[in-house]
Amino acid sequence: MLSTDPELSRALAVRAIEGGLLRLKWLAAATRFELAMLRHDRALKYRPDQPRVPAGNPDGGQWTIDAGSAGGGSSTAHKPAAGSRRNDPRVLSDATPDPIRPGSQYAQNRPRGGGVNPLVINGVEVEPTPGQAARLAVAEAQAQAAIREVQQLDPNWKPEPSLYSTVEGYIAATQADAQQARDRLMELRSVGIGPGPFAGESIPAGEGVTAADRRELNRIGSETGCHTCGTLDPKTKTGNFVADHQPPTALNFFGAAQRLYPQCLSCSMRQGGWVTKLKP
Repeated sequence: MLSTDPELSRALAVRAIEGGLLRLKWLAAATRFELAMLRHDRALKYRPDQPRVPAGNPDGGQWTIDAGSAGGGSSTAHKPAAGSRRNDPRVLSDATPDPIRPGSQYAQNRPRGGGVNPLVINGVEVEPTPGQAARLAVAEAQAQAAIREVQQLDPNWKPEPSLYSTVEGYIAATQADAQQARDRLMELRSVGIGPGPFAGESIPAGEGVTAADRRELNRIGSETGCHTCGTLDPKTKTGNFVADHQPPTALNFFGAAQRLYPQCLSCSMRQGGWVTKLKP
């Protein structure tokens, strides 16, 4: 179940970023492995004295390995059966090796959850470099965490789409999505939707607000003020701070555990207008 608790939201954001960093480390390791294999293949491919399969054989012209180099006593080149070169580890093709693809699925190296897939930009599939793929993974994790946090309070909110035509543009657009989400979250908190910029201590919300709750909220409010605007004046006739439920009850779409924060009357009234506007 999703929660708008600040500590849990921060923990989820950190976990998402850590996932992106783990994907980055995997990409670096996979790239090093592929480069090592490529260098190994090229070293074998260009050995000057390596024989080829004789002409007239279905595999004629391909590089092969003589039995002597494999540990046998004969210098006669191994002749594979027709159609077996794809599975015979002793036969090397002289075709140009495939390029390294950071998003490819390597059976023994791909981490759980998958790697970064090729991007389709303006209908064209493009391959990011390992560095770009790593930066994109982190940017996507940050954007997803920030957007999820906003949508816990405003489910219909989405970042404005950005135009891009390159991999770098896509990375920048993803980073812009994260910044839009952070800006939206700050806007909501400034009007009482979510713990505000002056939020300090809070207490668990029960079925009602007791006299003990009221005293504790007044104590917190006298020290840190209204959690939304920071004023030390509750602006109520009784002199008590408003017991503000966070997340607001009308916007608690996911049934998260609520907490009470001290709030002044002015911010409470403004918050009411925003809650009405954000309700489905």
